[in-house]
Amino acid sequence: MANIIVSGAGSSEVNGTYAVVDEAGGKPVYANNANSDIVIEWEGAWLILSTYFIYYFSEDDVATPDLCTTWGVHVDGEPPVPTVTKEVTGVPKHFLYYARMRGN
Repeated sequence: MANIIVSGAGSSEVNGTYAVVDEAGGKPVYANNANSDIVIEWEGAWLILSTYFIYYFSEDDVATPDLCTTWGVHVDGEPPVPTVTKEVTGVPKHFLYYARMRGN
């Protein structure tokens, strides 16, 4: 399963790359690579939280948090809300560009 990237959050401690570490409610649980106390998990809503704080939430009932279209600031979070995306891996775009230019 792809990693999740959180960026642009007003609560900067939640920004970073998250990897799958578990499953709950049939959906993956992601932990921040720099601080495993900060996770993204489904608890009737997608939450970005730590042991003591809930920073952001999305009530979009989707398979993974990168598919959420709306995020809100929870009581412990700071605006703006984060951008949550799937990490893109594979061949860098510039390699594809040069391959097309060579006719490959």
